[in-house]
Amino acid sequence: MSLPAASRIVVPLAVLAVLGVLAGPATAASPEVTERADYAAGEVVVRLSAESPYADSARLASQVGATVERVSARGGFATLLLPPGQEAEAIERLRADPAVESAELNALKQPSRIPVDEFFPLQWNMKLIGAPEAWNTSFGSGVTIAVLDTGVAYENYNQFGRSPGLSQTRFVSPYDATDGTTHANDEDGHGTHVTGTLAQDWDVFGVAGLVPQAAIMPVRVCRPSGCSADSIADGVYWAVDHGADVINLSLGGPVLATIEREAFAYAEAAGVVVVAAAGNGGGDLIGDPTLDFPARMESVVSVGALDRNMERAGYSSYGEHEGDDGLHLMGPGGIKDVSGNGDGILQNTYAFTCGAGPEDYKQFALCSYFGTSMATPHVSGIAAMLLSVHPDLSAAQVRGVLRCASLDLGDPGYDAEYGAGMLFAPAAIADQDEDGIVDCFDARPALTASIAKVDVRPGETVSVPLDISAWWPGVTSYEVQVSFSPAVVEAVGCTPREETVCVIEDDLVTVSGSPSSPLAGNFRPAYIDFEASGGLNTFTSLHVVVTAVSARVPDIGLRLFTEDGSIRISDPGPTLAGDLDCDSKVGPDDVIDILRAVGGSAEALCFAQGDVNCSGGVDAFDGLAIIAYIAEIAHPAVADCPEIGSSLAPESEEPE
Repeated sequence: MSLPAASRIVVPLAVLAVLGVLAGPATAASPEVTERADYAAGEVVVRLSAESPYADSARLASQVGATVERVSARGGFATLLLPPGQEAEAIERLRADPAVESAELNALKQPSRIPVDEFFPLQWNMKLIGAPEAWNTSFGSGVTIAVLDTGVAYENYNQFGRSPGLSQTRFVSPYDATDGTTHANDEDGHGTHVTGTLAQDWDVFGVAGLVPQAAIMPVRVCRPSGCSADSIADGVYWAVDHGADVINLSLGGPVLATIEREAFAYAEAAGVVVVAAAGNGGGDLIGDPTLDFPARMESVVSVGALDRNMERAGYSSYGEHEGDDGLHLMGPGGIKDVSGNGDGILQNTYAFTCGAGPEDYKQFALCSYFGTSMATPHVSGIAAMLLSVHPDLSAAQVRGVLRCASLDLGDPGYDAEYGAGMLFAPAAIADQDEDGIVDCFDARPALTASIAKVDVRPGETVSVPLDISAWWPGVTSYEVQVSFSPAVVEAVGCTPREETVCVIEDDLVTVSGSPSSPLAGNFRPAYIDFEASGGLNTFTSLHVVVTAVSARVPDIGLRLFTEDGSIRISDPGPTLAGDLDCDSKVGPDDVIDILRAVGGSAEALCFAQGDVNCSGGVDAFDGLAIIAYIAEIAHPAVADCPEIGSSLAPESEEPE
């Protein structure tokens, strides 16, 4: 579909070109794809003592109400099968038996599952975003993605057939917003292709989907003439009211109607993550410096397109991130496949859309599409992976994680053409220290700095910008040291911005600052001037290295995210002694957070405020003190320690 957009019509960023077609293999049973489990439910492995006969395994099983599943004479152990939930009690009883050397749960390992689909090697897009590594952790189970598009080939109904590649996909709450019915069938093929990238069955039709265990909510918002504002708004309300966690919009246009803006505000208030395509340059295949709507909205994750070489596709629109107008992330969108190397995004859809037969809604093939439409479901799918692992995150927090987990491309830090960079699935869900916080938030430095490499002509002065990215919100001071070479180059000046200090000593430049408001995002504190000496017309390659970076963040326990989840600062309200969850009051939830902390899971936003007895750490005594405070029971005060419920903000001095 490639139609111009009218003022009230949003054209789907559909098939920019459909050049490749592959016949799909016959439908086969799809092996069950399961989320990773640490232990086999109901199974206990018992190692018998050397003196015990193997016949004891039957006695032991009878003793705890189990059956013997297997006995390993060589390994000297037996596996007992119990009703799930009875393992702990059985283990305790078994360990007390003299015939038992050890008894424990049957731990599981999982293969690093990669689809065996015939054409999976052609899915460069899945490898580019690190999907095979992420599949060791999540397949998106428990998450519902609403696909607002041209519809989906999800059912056998009248002239429409269900795609064999989606035969095992779970569909929920279908809706046709163009006519108000509950049959969201696809008349175009675009929505089916997008859905395939998200949830295509594995080992069935030759290719694989990113989150095969996610539920898909098909919502048709596009007619052959385009996707009207009323249909989009109605579709958003339907998706939110029927339990969608993520909304995928592989569509866009230059105008956003008021009813659409209100619908997206409704989705934001409900905590639904909305992801939309950046645009294909208005249809001329030359990316515009202004994003389409709704991607241009700040509350919507905007997605540009990359080719297989991680370069911005020429058609992909872009834009500076200023208020309501900025690119967020990149995903694989492909380009026109002129070399036969599979440069597009390969997925299952109607065969006629890529020239493989007459218009028939029951005939399917693997077709190669490209566009920001194709990039968008990669981001939606990774958002589903994240929510599957961390279901309590807000939409704003998800947006913050997605940007945090992106690989920087283009110019250092955020830039107009690449946004925060390409979203990388493993980084979005990794939690190696198992503290319940995604590693990209609690494992990367608070600050990174970069400076460009340049060539200088003898006698000339080159001014080079220093760029800083504050990955942890709330950096209150920073210091960056920059060294440079060769000896024929010297730093002759430094132009700082307000609240920045530059010091030049020999071959070292130190840039430091203490801004009046905390840093977050990207910051350019200074330009450093370099001058080269030497022979006439001799260019010198200036090698500049950031040798040291340090930062100080306020000790207010920002263990997770800012209030709005992004890398921008928002006012979290007054900080109170005992207010672990930053909700500006001290209550039972703060006691629960302390119990979690004592148990080793410090998940509170303002964890540091829980040390109400000023012992240097949060412990059970803090919980007892807060309980007494809530119950209005007198408790002894600690000298020089703020009263529970009192403000922790420093007192301001009166101006002279």
